[in-house]
Formats: sequence, C-alpha cells, structure tokens
Amino acid sequence: MIRKPFIYYTILLFVTFTGMWIIPSFVRMATDSPDSYPFVYYSAVMKDWGIIDYKDKEMPLSDLQGNKYTTAQFDSLMPFLNYRQLMADGRLPDSICGTAISPPLLRAATVVFRYTPKERKTPDKGLYILFESMPKRVGLEMPDDVFCLKDGIEFIDVQTNTVNREKSDLFARALEKAGYTFPARWVVGNPNPRKPYDEGYFTLDSQGRLYHLKMVNNRPFVKDTRIDKDMDMAWFSMYEASNKRFYGFLFDRQGGLYILESREGQYVPVKLDLDPIDIDCDEVTVMGNLLYWTVIITTPQGRRYYGLETETLKRVSEHAIAREPNRWDKVSGWLFPFYITFQEPDSHFLYPRLHVTEYRAWAINLLLALLVTVIASRRSDKLFAALFVALTGIAGIVAWLLMPKNR
Repeated sequence: MIRKPFIYYTILLFVTFTGMWIIPSFVRMATDSPDSYPFVYYSAVMKDWGIIDYKDKEMPLSDLQGNKYTTAQFDSLMPFLNYRQLMADGRLPDSICGTAISPPLLRAATVVFRYTPKERKTPDKGLYILFESMPKRVGLEMPDDVFCLKDGIEFIDVQTNTVNREKSDLFARALEKAGYTFPARWVVGNPNPRKPYDEGYFTLDSQGRLYHLKMVNNRPFVKDTRIDKDMDMAWFSMYEASNKRFYGFLFDRQGGLYILESREGQYVPVKLDLDPIDIDCDEVTVMGNLLYWTVIITTPQGRRYYGLETETLKRVSEHAIAREPNRWDKVSGWLFPFYITFQEPDSHFLYPRLHVTEYRAWAINLLLALLVTVIASRRSDKLFAALFVALTGIAGIVAWLLMPKNR
C-alpha cells in the first residue's frame, strides 16, 4: 500500500515544478519585451557605419559621430542600399568608389541571408524535393516525387505513395560510387521553386564528409566536396547566390563561418573574418553588395556588426551595441533564482529547460522561508516547510499553501 506521506510529497513536488513553469511564464508575459536595435549598415561611400531610422522622414541617417543626413544625402551615401531609388530619381552614378556599376550587376551581387538556431533545432520531416537542375524550360518545375535520405535513398511517388525503385537504385549506386557512407547526419537544400536556379542538396554522411547531390538531365550528380579535412563541419545553410559565386554558408564547430565557393568545379571554403559564433544561440544576418558585406551577429549579450570586403571577406570595420536589460531581466533576477520553460525562441522543440538567473533572488527565498516559519509556527513540519521554500522560492510557498495541513 502506498503511504499517505509519499502521495503528499509527490503532489507537492509536482505542484512546485508546475509553478516553476507557470508563475514565471505569467510574469514574463507581463514584463518581457523584444530587444530593440537600430538598423546599422556599412557605407561604401562614408567608409563608416551609418545608423538608419526609417521613421524619421527628414533625417533618416546618422553616423557614429552624431551627424545627421537628409533623405537625399542618405540615398547618395548608401547607394547600394538605395540604388532603386537613385535609378527612379535619375541619380544613379556610373561608378561607386572607382568600380563601374549597372543595375543588373548590383542585383547579381546582392546577398541577403539570415540564420537562426531554429534552422537546426527543428523536426526533420525527412522528405525532400529534388528539382531538375537543368530544366528544358525557363523556371523550375515541381517533380512528381520526393526522396528520403537516411539509411539509404528512396524516391516516393506523391500520387501513389509507392517507391520508384528504378530511380532509387540509380541514385543509390551513384552515392555508393562517390564513397557516401550511410546513415546521413543531415541533408540541407532550398525547396523553393521560385529560386533562380537549383543546386540540389548538400549532405553530411556518417563519416563527416560533405557531399553535393543534385539531378542533372534526370541523372544523379553526386560529388565529394573534400573539405572535411580542413574543418569540423557543424551545419550548412543553402544559398543559391544570384551571381553563382557560392553555394551557401558553412558553420564549423569552432565558431567559424564560411562561404562554400564554386571554383572551376571545385568546392572552396572561404572564411569570413568574424569573431567566433555560437550556432546554438546566435543569429546571423548578412547584407552584401558589390563592394562590402555587412554581417550582424545577434547574441544574448548584444549585437556585433562587421564590415567585410566582398572580394576577400576580410574585416575593414566593426561596431558593437550592448543589449539593454528589459523589465523581465530585472524582475526575474529578483524573484526567481531559477525557473523552467518548455519553449524557447531558438528552438521548435518542446522540452523542459532549467534557467538560472541571479544570486540575489535567493534573498527572496530566504525571506519567504522566514515567513513560513511564522505561519507554520505550530505545525510539526515547519522546519521541512522552511527548507523547502528556501530552495524552491515562490513556486514552493504557493504549492505548500495549496496543500492540506493534514497529511
């Protein structure tokens, strides 16, 4: 027979842990606010950072020295950002900083990329769309099948839900011939049919080798990139660049960020001159143009801005803005020495996480424990209750008050 004290303590712990999730969640809803940062962009003309406020219609641009600029000056000082407006006004120059420009050239050199940890921390459906990389007509067409790549490769007809054995065997032989070792660790591609062209998928095999997989004229194209000897790869984000300079962005486990360039049929990783990135919690934004890339790294501590030369990806300038604590940061640091969440902005998965805040929150726990000793002065379990509340804080005292006095 289960003894009553065991049931009592089990329910007490359950209510306490539930309170460690629910109470901070409600407090966070009432006090939390998103982090706010200005739009900062590296100007090829100013050779410095510009801070842009689109809400200010008269003086939208300012520099780090505090000088402000009119809308017309903003367009001219940020020509790569505003070249469409300059075209409409008839003010687009023939060259910028000695480099000849044209609208098609500017469009082809534009890079807009964003990485968030959710890209990795999301359930993998395991089914992928493989386009024909050399279509006979303009534009990409949706295929009649999807494929899965894990312990092997199979193509599945979406109408009949049956395996296309002939096509599956064809690609399996191509993967085996290229040296691919199952199971696949991950498969990354861009399934958007509106992209300008298709480069298929990049997949990491069980040995940590990165392979390029696509379909050309209904035949498999599989190639070992042979870059595994140079780095310990953590993740790849596909980006079919308009000028076909590179395939995408590659992250290594040491915090390095690279582009995977295409050079005469070879795969060449080129490292961006940045400080180390934590791909589990940092966000990366890249805004590139013909001469410079602006790279923004958003971390829990703030934002780091890097200006890189487009050709070499070497750093020419950097800037940083520290994160300002919001009301939730201040309140949680006083009320909750630790709390539980099940969902975080950096992940699509639901699971319990324990968050530790500030040591000063333990002072509140001790005050609550003293309060319990007063309330329970005539109860036999007052010492246990005081210790329990000292450890669990607000959630613990709420759970204790909800429990019956008699066990």
